[in-house]
Amino acid sequence: MTTSHRTAEDDLVLNDPTHAEPLGHGNSPAAWTLVLLILVGALLAGVGMLADLFFLIIAGAVVAVAGLVAGFIMGKAGMGTQGHAKPARH
Repeated sequence: MTTSHRTAEDDLVLNDPTHAEPLGHGNSPAAWTLVLLILVGALLAGVGMLADLFFLIIAGAVVAVAGLVAGFIMGKAGMGTQGHAKPARH
């Protein structure tokens, strides 16, 4: 049987209104695009290393960097977890 050892500080964090909304954990089109392109780039670069094909290693690096750029642009375009820029709550 376990017991809870919550302190007053824990209650402050748990009841903080800025944490009332779910965080989303990066589940957005921007995040999925970024991760997918980086994984494809890593796969291409890995196969290129195993096959000793320098152009495939470079192609993998280009795809991975394109994933970073695409994820950043999509996030700024409102497709990230935060959507369009929202005013800060006080």
